[in-house]
Formats: sequence, C-alpha cells, structure tokens
Amino acid sequence: MNTSEIQNNLRAYELEHFQIATLKVESAHLKNNPLRDPFIRFNPLMVPKSKGPWPVVMVLGGFTGNAPFYFNAKFNEQNAVQAIDQAFARGEAPEALYVFVDALTSWGGSQFLNSAATGNYEDYIMQEVIPALRKHHPVSSDLREWCVTGGSSGGYGALHLASKYPDTFGVIAAIAPDSFFEASLISDLYQALPLWEKYKESGLKALEELRNGKLVKNRNWHSLLNAFGMAACYSPKGHHGDFHLPLDVTTGEKIDSLWQEFLRHDPLHFLPQRIEALKKISAIYLDVGSKDNFHLQYGARQISRLLKNAKIEHDYVEFDGNHFDIGERRPEVWKWLSTLWRQ
Repeated sequence: MNTSEIQNNLRAYELEHFQIATLKVESAHLKNNPLRDPFIRFNPLMVPKSKGPWPVVMVLGGFTGNAPFYFNAKFNEQNAVQAIDQAFARGEAPEALYVFVDALTSWGGSQFLNSAATGNYEDYIMQEVIPALRKHHPVSSDLREWCVTGGSSGGYGALHLASKYPDTFGVIAAIAPDSFFEASLISDLYQALPLWEKYKESGLKALEELRNGKLVKNRNWHSLLNAFGMAACYSPKGHHGDFHLPLDVTTGEKIDSLWQEFLRHDPLHFLPQRIEALKKISAIYLDVGSKDNFHLQYGARQISRLLKNAKIEHDYVEFDGNHFDIGERRPEVWKWLSTLWRQ
C-alpha cells in the first residue's frame, strides 16, 4: 500500500509568487523494482499562494536528468523554477500547481512507462502521484487544465501518458520528444554493440560496469548509456533487470522480433493506434529544433503530419537550434499555456 504526504523542504532561495513543497510518495509500484532504485520518491511542487482550485502542470525530466533537479540553485542566473516564478509575474506563465516528477533510474531514466527491467513508473505516476495530488491539494477537476510536459525523454513521456490517459491529461506540451527510432536511436545501439558482445549480451553486466564507473570512462559513454537505458525500457528480458539489444552481435543485423518490440514504443507507432484518445486532448504543443542532434525534428514533423491528417488541431514550432537548446524553449511552453488558459 502506497503512502504519500506533503513536506516542507530545505531550499536555498524563496519564490515571490509560489510556495515550495514536496510530495513524498512511498511507492508500492516501485518497491520491488529490479534495479533496487529508491521506492520512496520526492516530487517538488510549486504551489500558488492563492486559493484553488488550480490547473496542474506535470513536468517530466529528460534522460539522465530528473525534474526535481530544476530546483537546483545556479550561479549568476535563475534556475528553471525561479524563471517560472518571474514569468508568472509578467503574465507569461500560468498560475498553476507545478509538479516536478521524480522518476530517475540507475539507467538515467524510466521513459515514464512500465518495464520489467526498470520498474513500473507509469503506474507510480498514474496510480500514486496523481491521486496524492488530488488528495493533498485543491486542483482543478477540468481535464483541460491538466497539462503534462517535458523535453526529450520528458516530451516522450508527455506524448505517451496523455495519449494513453486522455481522461487525466487534457493538454500536451512536448519539446523534442524521443521518436522516429530508425533515425534517433539506431546509431547509439550500434555504438553499444561491441560492448554488448563483450558483456556476453548481458544487461546486468552493463549495469555493473555503469555502477563501478567503468562504463563512463568510454569516450562515447553517453551514447552507450542511452542505448542500454532505452533497451532496458523498451525490451526487458525477464524480471531481474536484464534486457535485449535488438542487433545480432556478429553481423549487426536487426533481430526483427526485438526491433519490432522497440518500435512498439516509438510514438510514430503507438500514436496512430491512439487517434481516438488524441482527439480527446484539448490542446497539443510540439516544439523541436531544426538542427536536433538526434534528428528528432524528423520524428516531430511526422507526428505533426499524423495529427494534421487526423484533423487534430495542434501548435507546431520548429526553432533554429539543436537538442541542447531545450532549456531555452521551456519559457515558450509557459507562454503558450498562459495564453491557452486565459482563453
């Protein structure tokens, strides 16, 4: 049985227009996760100082990041949380309950879905975090005032959760969401293949190398981590934290059955199956750089085309920049939400 509570938390700064609190969740869904990652999770909140009910903005972090990290103080500049506070003062961010979801794993991320190799993070969010928010705070009952947002893996999570649970989330704001695995993921999988052979096709051996610091000594360690981390999310093997890589270690050819398992998790494959759910979403915002380092602009363009063909209204923005400019795009999401919820 899960438990949850609101805590006041230690902080290095004050916000002018919001209070900082923490939603602590002792998760039953994560308690026996195969990575032995913490099952007690701390989800920081920005709580409006006015009386509710408030809209909800659920913020999902990117790979190797975690939304609670947005609260970290920075030298000589505002962090993302302080930027929201000041944007609200200018009328460029909505007055809402902002929830920064704690979903980090030993592999660098959960993709906000259930996996036998990482844990049941989708159930943790949908069956524990969200009910706890409703229990502890006066949040809006209007689905059009529930937004899930994030960049990169967080954008992937936003597309996945909202399209699967349109009766919870009525708004999606995704920046450079992971998609089009044929272009965005395959290169990292091939970079990982020689090590996969060395590890005797064992995800647990790869995890051991990560935990003892050897994996990160490779020059291309982030690509390796991405390959192994995504395989853990998309292609688990058994219930002990192991997983498959969808490539033949000798020839490099794709193992079709495993590659199809990967593609099942690609938004270009699951979104067409969720068209009716997407039609329930009241507003969708897609944002991506035209020079994305992982070629995610091509996936975003295909998602936009899918929505257009289904006659689903959405806002699509392609900016002149790359994947590492995502942080600069968050203010555009807050502006969009602020305008949307004033209408």
